[in-house]
Amino acid sequence: MSANSFSRDSLISQAKDPAVEWDVIVIGGGASGLATAWDAVSRGLRVALVERSDFAKATSSRSTKLVHGGVRYLQKGEIGLVREALRERKRLLDNAPEFAQPLRFVLPTTHVLGRYYYRLGMLMYDLLAGRAGIERAELLSETETRKRLPGICLDRLKGGVGYSDAQFDDAALAIAMAQAVCSSGGVALNYVAVEKLLFEPNKGRICGVQVADRETGETWEMRAGVVINATGIFSDALREDNRVSPKWSVRTSRGSHVVCPRRVLPGDHALIIPKTQDGRVLFAIPWKQHVVIGTTDVPTDGPVYDPKPSREEAGFILEEAGRALGISAADVTSQWSGLRPLVSRAKVKSTAALSRKHIIEVSPEGLVSVLGGKWTTCRKMGEDAIDAAVEVGSPKAGDSTTADRRLTKHGARVPLGNLLGESADEFAEDELRARVIEACRFGFARTLEDVLMRRMRVLQLNALAAMRLAPPVAEAMAEELGWDDRETAEQASGFLRAAEDYLPD
Repeated sequence: MSANSFSRDSLISQAKDPAVEWDVIVIGGGASGLATAWDAVSRGLRVALVERSDFAKATSSRSTKLVHGGVRYLQKGEIGLVREALRERKRLLDNAPEFAQPLRFVLPTTHVLGRYYYRLGMLMYDLLAGRAGIERAELLSETETRKRLPGICLDRLKGGVGYSDAQFDDAALAIAMAQAVCSSGGVALNYVAVEKLLFEPNKGRICGVQVADRETGETWEMRAGVVINATGIFSDALREDNRVSPKWSVRTSRGSHVVCPRRVLPGDHALIIPKTQDGRVLFAIPWKQHVVIGTTDVPTDGPVYDPKPSREEAGFILEEAGRALGISAADVTSQWSGLRPLVSRAKVKSTAALSRKHIIEVSPEGLVSVLGGKWTTCRKMGEDAIDAAVEVGSPKAGDSTTADRRLTKHGARVPLGNLLGESADEFAEDELRARVIEACRFGFARTLEDVLMRRMRVLQLNALAAMRLAPPVAEAMAEELGWDDRETAEQASGFLRAAEDYLPD
């Protein structure tokens, strides 16, 4: 695949062509938007996706890195959601093995009867998975539990339960979807903002969008049979700004994480703490030579791109995980949050009570909105959104093929080397340059944060290492993207300011 397929200049030129009327325009480059555009191209539709920032900039790069049916949803009786998620988990493992892999979990218990209680729940989990299952759950003795969770320090450990789910690289999967859209004849553009929706004169029906290139300031109009709102946590703002009345609204909830070196959980198994003080489950996930620990559920007033964990949240995670792993604030290499898009009709006191189900809403003006959901079920969300778009706009479309459509990564296979280790000082200069070139030419990277946060994942894993790498990465990007000295300095200084939010308090 030629790098020209992902050239920003080429993609902008296609998007600006006034002779083109798109079948579908998707607004939003997170999980739901990218999956929707991917589904559209799989049916032979002419699709353009625009994202005002970077792909997966907000919620979609800040997940707990799990592809799962949802043990917590099973406890709440959401059987349909769990069954759908388990089916989609299998499809993602089959279709995107570069980005998603099975992972074995251990749930330790401190009560003898607790092993059997949780084993019963995992039996139901396995039964719901059916042929989509990975590996059956099992009872574990105290000795076997300690063997699979080296370093666990729970008092009164009585054994545990082992079960399987999966993990993935969220931002890498997002980039692969954007690449798939572009290599299949569609257009996926980051840093292009929708300024307003366009309406047919005297009819009040949405017929396109006015957009602006955030790098040049240039604006133009794009016409489409259907416009899809897949802006996640920003869904309400888009509709309110364009006077589109919603039936369903999106509430946001902050989920925070801390990251520690791999030594705190050196085995191959993940840890699940089934019940914390606030009633949630807590995960400790081995991921890219580190351990991601989370998450929380704190209602927020509205959407932001870069939420930050509160001191109370970080303390809560460390306290809960500390009982099992013996960690403290001194072990934290990075901390970060994401906002969940939770669908609600009415105000509720606790966002933990809101479902992760997705809803497809069609407004009287013809705007299709994809609301709620999560990464695990994003393929189904995209399929449902395009089903609705076909009904609204009547484009001639084939059946969705994404259930069996393989996702691969385009670009050079440059090894990560020591980049993601506890020390980034040994990372070779030529290897670093190769990674930057790959990110810019094949991965749509336009800023220093794009590279160090979402293409290489360094900032999310080790904030100090990312700050050390900022100057050489900025220099390599300047050469590749043609930045002058002023732009290079601004990129570096801006990144360093933003990276401070990832440092532990």
